[in-house]
Amino acid sequence: MTFRLHQGVLVLMRFHKVEGPFCRGCGTTYFRELTARTLWQGWWSPLSLVLFTPGTLIANRLALAKVNRLPEPSGGHARPQTGAPVLRRATSLAVLLPVAWVIWVIANIINDVTS
Repeated sequence: MTFRLHQGVLVLMRFHKVEGPFCRGCGTTYFRELTARTLWQGWWSPLSLVLFTPGTLIANRLALAKVNRLPEPSGGHARPQTGAPVLRRATSLAVLLPVAWVIWVIANIINDVTS
């Protein structure tokens, strides 16, 4: 499985991925960490906002679906720490900024059309 991270930096972009055979707990950990970082750092360039960040989030969600089908680890292995869910992390709240911007743009377009 592969989990991805996308960072948009005005006109530049960075991509990172973590590949490997993951157990259920490790896969969940990578999903939560990389998805939360993408929500915080992924939308800072225009192309990232409309194409790469949503694509990365979808790809990570599809990989998580595969991880969730795995059985819980058994045997003498310690259960990995998965951390807080994605939307309960402070960095994930940064996704509200582009959402607010889109709402503002749509509201102004509607206002211009109706006036």
